Amino acid sequence: MHRPILGRITRAATLRQLQVFEAIARLGSFTRVAEEMHLTQPTISMQVKKLAEAVDLPLTEQVGKEIYLTDAGHELAAVCREVLGSFERLEERINQLKGLEGGRVRLAVISTAQYFLPQVMQSFLAQHPNINIIMEVVNKEHLLERMAENQDDLYVLGQPPEGAPVVSERLAVNPLVFVAPRGLELPEDRVLTVEDLKSVPFLMREPGSGIRDQIEQVFAEMGYKPNVRMILGSNEAIRMGVISGLGISVVSMHTVREELRRKELRMLPVKGFPIERHWYLAWSKGKRLSLSATRFMETLRMESLVLDAEIKPLLAKAKKQKS
Repeated sequence: MHRPILGRITRAATLRQLQVFEAIARLGSFTRVAEEMHLTQPTISMQVKKLAEAVDLPLTEQVGKEIYLTDAGHELAAVCREVLGSFERLEERINQLKGLEGGRVRLAVISTAQYFLPQVMQSFLAQHPNINIIMEVVNKEHLLERMAENQDDLYVLGQPPEGAPVVSERLAVNPLVFVAPRGLELPEDRVLTVEDLKSVPFLMREPGSGIRDQIEQVFAEMGYKPNVRMILGSNEAIRMGVISGLGISVVSMHTVREELRRKELRMLPVKGFPIERHWYLAWSKGKRLSLSATRFMETLRMESLVLDAEIKPLLAKAKKQKS
């Protein structure tokens, strides 16, 4: 039997070119790709040019200083991720057969999870020191974009998207609480209502943030229109803004655990709060997870139980304060 003749693209493309193009799709910058891969920018440009010649269509376009993928570029990027993922799984399997351990886990997580994931990573790497972990911390909007493009192995987020082709499972509890600077004068002899807070300056997360989506939905149900003083782009900025006395906010309890313990912040007993939310673990439906990713999932599940045990006393205290 004659073996089928490979197509022009598969004959022309090299593994190195696929690695380069995957990095361009992921990083969106020739400069950053050159830094990551320790190559010169002319070398990067030449590799992309050769791929474009093989495809016979432009793969990228530059608008100002930004690099964007064309439709053909998006199609090729998806193939690059699939091919390189297959090679990674093969390498991991070969190492396993040799009695070695290695591999890589790529994660994308919402910003509140960055207070939880380092603990998981430390525990995981203590058991599997030769496995590399690459973690991107993004807001919900960007995480969903990465998920749609299958850029990562695993995702940790506040709520899995409805109707998306993903598998998800609930992880640790992630309560949302009202916090205020210690010196803020508010009634202390009763549970507060949104009427008590309507004139108090409020610090809000940026559009596209998962926590903003959640609290806007709750505020709408409560009929509460916060007096937004600032819109800030990170949990750290919100936390420091509240500590500095710029206003009140709603944050993940995990974000301010230490500040509450040190009494740098106070948790407000507001009717309807704390809001019990959870983190979720998700991955693309049909994705063949590597052994490294599967092991990381096991550690993540175990550490979620530990985290729940740590946070639930604080949550119980907040509920008691509210009653």
